[in-house]
Amino acid sequence: MTSEQLLTFDDLEDILAEQECETRASEFQGMIIGLYSGGMPNDQKSWKSLVMGHLNEGKLYPSGIMDDLNNYVKNLGDILENDIFELELAMPPESASIEERLEGACEWAQGFLLGYGMIVGKRDVDSQDLSEALEDLMEISQVDLEVEETEEMEQALHTVLEHVRVTSQVVFLETRSMLMQADHQKPGQKDTIH
Repeated sequence: MTSEQLLTFDDLEDILAEQECETRASEFQGMIIGLYSGGMPNDQKSWKSLVMGHLNEGKLYPSGIMDDLNNYVKNLGDILENDIFELELAMPPESASIEERLEGACEWAQGFLLGYGMIVGKRDVDSQDLSEALEDLMEISQVDLEVEETEEMEQALHTVLEHVRVTSQVVFLETRSMLMQADHQKPGQKDTIH
């Protein structure tokens, strides 16, 4: 696998299943995006203790698998830093039932909120847009999964998935902006011109 190539949803599902991990691909990607949104650096190591602590009691998977996951995580970070609007959510394929895809959206939102909470912790990052976006993701993470296979539900699912994607972008951009402002306004630091 080249470092430019993202693992597909199925690749990620297979890796996690082989490791007997209960976390699914959608939740895994959501968690990584949540970590980045909370300010985690794209340094190829910060994610490991946080994510592996959650997935595997802190133990790393075999090195080949960790290499694949590390490349995946780095590539997601590169996408967020270079063009966040290129982010594609890791979701079950269109051929999956509406219920499975809706479950993927719920799991993605749950993972995002978990990752975001792990990294933001008690830091003071709050704005109206951020609060609304996080509330929306919380609601999506708890949506009723019993749905009918209708054209209306298909359209509703498409709307939900797009809302998850856009809302996570809002959280990323808002939080990054606030963290950058906080870094520039640390007490005792004077603005200097060099």
